[in-house]
Amino acid sequence: MASLLPCPQHFDWRGLLLVGAVAFIGAISFQGSRGLYESTEGRYSECARETMATGDYDDPILNGQPHWTKPPLTYVAIMAGMRAFGTSPWGVRAYLVLAMVLSAGAIWLAGLSIWGPRAGLWAGLVFATSPVMAGAAHVVSSDLLTTLWVAAAVAAFWRGHACRSPGSLLAMWVFLGLGFLTKGPPALLVPAASLPVASILLRRGGAARLPSWLSWAGLGLFLLVGVLWYAKEAQQTPGLLSYWLGDELIGRNLSGEFNRNPGFYNVFTMYLPILVFGTGPWLLLVVLRGRPLRDWWPAANGLSAGAWAARGSLVAGIAIPFVVFSLSKSKLPLYLAPLFVPLALVLGRMIDVLIEQGRLKKKTAQIWTVILLALIIAGKGVMAMQDRPKNMTRLAAALVPALERERQASLYTVTERSLNGLEFHLGRLIPFVPSQEVVAHAKQCLRNGETPRYVVTKRNWEKMAAASPGNIRIEPLGRHWLLLAPLGPDAAGSNDRSQPPAGEPSDEHAPTPHEETR
Repeated sequence: MASLLPCPQHFDWRGLLLVGAVAFIGAISFQGSRGLYESTEGRYSECARETMATGDYDDPILNGQPHWTKPPLTYVAIMAGMRAFGTSPWGVRAYLVLAMVLSAGAIWLAGLSIWGPRAGLWAGLVFATSPVMAGAAHVVSSDLLTTLWVAAAVAAFWRGHACRSPGSLLAMWVFLGLGFLTKGPPALLVPAASLPVASILLRRGGAARLPSWLSWAGLGLFLLVGVLWYAKEAQQTPGLLSYWLGDELIGRNLSGEFNRNPGFYNVFTMYLPILVFGTGPWLLLVVLRGRPLRDWWPAANGLSAGAWAARGSLVAGIAIPFVVFSLSKSKLPLYLAPLFVPLALVLGRMIDVLIEQGRLKKKTAQIWTVILLALIIAGKGVMAMQDRPKNMTRLAAALVPALERERQASLYTVTERSLNGLEFHLGRLIPFVPSQEVVAHAKQCLRNGETPRYVVTKRNWEKMAAASPGNIRIEPLGRHWLLLAPLGPDAAGSNDRSQPPAGEPSDEHAPTPHEETR
């Protein structure tokens, strides 16, 4: 298997350690200091807790029911952190630290395999200091884990071609399978757009055809790692395959069934700003200093066939998935996280070229690395101090003393869906009651001799108070939440209306860029 890329004769261990250290420091800082936010973080955390309690790790459970929205690998990663560090925000987010470090290391390896140690170093540092990736490493979801498998697959591909290593190319298929087991088809978008282009361009440049056994063995590994779980669960659960294809694939992306920013204008208000500014100053710095469209892309003098293949494949790995995500009816900011793998590699190479040409001082790039790392740490520290109504960790801490005093009381939330983050911290399921049904629900509970307690936001209570019974004890739970306690059988018919205690009104569950509804 002839190679068009020079195989590195030695690893740049110092560069790898620097990239890993920057990624680790940014990811570990204040990682568990911010509470779990509703709904995405709460849903993933509670699903992991319930699934771990069953002992059946490959069948995700949420609110006591099978939860087939995502494959199990992310939940398994969360469980591992919980076993090591406890059922806390630190434990839940532990896997993100490891995923961030390994992703940055994989990008370093890909850059090293294509262009050499300097490009690999800068590519890894760009990735580790990108604000979007710092955000992905601080939000419990499947997006950073998906990005890790994309980065590992890209690194294994280029390492395999540069060093003529069948083992690396087989590992690429394993990583693709792990990505599929993490997020399904979206995990394959960047590799499917990038790696076939690279293979075609390498062949045109004179690279030898891969042995047929290698492709068949790799495909077998992908099916074993990535598809076997889907086949087993679909065979055991009637209708599950139709749900995956009809709802999760077609309904989510083509019809906007889940109502996740389906409008095309979100491409300009969300996706384009993320792509342009998501790396912080790195992309703008390269554009201003390097004029890449004039100098970098058209220039062919001295460019090897391997470098041509890398350049074309990485650009395809950015552009094609971006178009697909833009056309999808389901849009969330962190869906674009895997695009930062080829983007970081392109920027790392361009920074290396600019430094070599004297257009960018190495010290300037180093200063920006330090500044961005400091801003990431400071930003996470500030977020940890904010008191938001979505913070279920703070709500649970305020609620526990009240529950200790009234152990016989039944707890409900006045919401449109379960507060999974609160369930996670309290270690039990909590039924929810829509606000328009609370009065009737309270009457029925009291008639049955039950002692109901309702957790409600202050803003929601302001809307409910006029129609609510008067004989209610109201206890504040921090700045944003209240605990309502109907007192006696006449509570539902009293004309007196209790008023909420003085406090600052707050927004109730305003959707955040990272929030998912299923």
